[in-house]
Amino acid sequence: MSNLKGRGHCQSCQIRHLSIFAQLPMDRLIEIQAFQPSVVTYAADETVYYQGDASLNAFTLRKGLVKLIKTLPNGRTQIVRVLRTGDLFGFDGFAGESYNHTAIPLSEIEVCRLPLAELTELKKQNAEIENTMMKRWIQHLREAEDMMLELGAKKAAERLASFLIRWCENNNGGWVPLPLSRAEVGELLGLTIETVSRFLSDWKRQGFLNEQRGSIQLENVDGLRKAVCANGSC
Repeated sequence: MSNLKGRGHCQSCQIRHLSIFAQLPMDRLIEIQAFQPSVVTYAADETVYYQGDASLNAFTLRKGLVKLIKTLPNGRTQIVRVLRTGDLFGFDGFAGESYNHTAIPLSEIEVCRLPLAELTELKKQNAEIENTMMKRWIQHLREAEDMMLELGAKKAAERLASFLIRWCENNNGGWVPLPLSRAEVGELLGLTIETVSRFLSDWKRQGFLNEQRGSIQLENVDGLRKAVCANGSC
């Protein structure tokens, strides 16, 4: 069950460098200190908001992982994106739209809940916030385009390898949390669970990676790229 942990303070926030307030100098942060978004925790598999709900708040992910799910008219669902620390989501209300997807935590999460009415006023008064949000929207658009390219142009093995390499980048071969099930990874990448399982088993036998419940380790990224990715496709 969601729990209100307290009020956020942008000046002292540990992830401010990742937030939409990152470009504001300290004196401006002090000026807007009356804006104190709620810090809320959600348990794994709890719903932050549902597709079609009125978009009254945006959210910054302070801790944990969130999957965004689209529901088709026939009831089928599709994971369209996985969010990580610092990501902004749920900002559909800026365009007068309801939430376009459902947000579900993959692990226990902590978010800053940003009331859109107050955030809209802050954007008007602080060009830095508007600029940062524009950069985020462009980033999201590029990520969506990249995903369309992967689904349309890459083979199954390349899709899965690309996803794992991106997920584990900058971790120097260490263990990385991956709370997505094999079925969820397949759903995100347009693959069957059988295909995902077959490739992971093969790559483990070849020494490219290790798995344990909820975590993955890439031991030989170069070897995986050489074996799977044609002409630098990963």
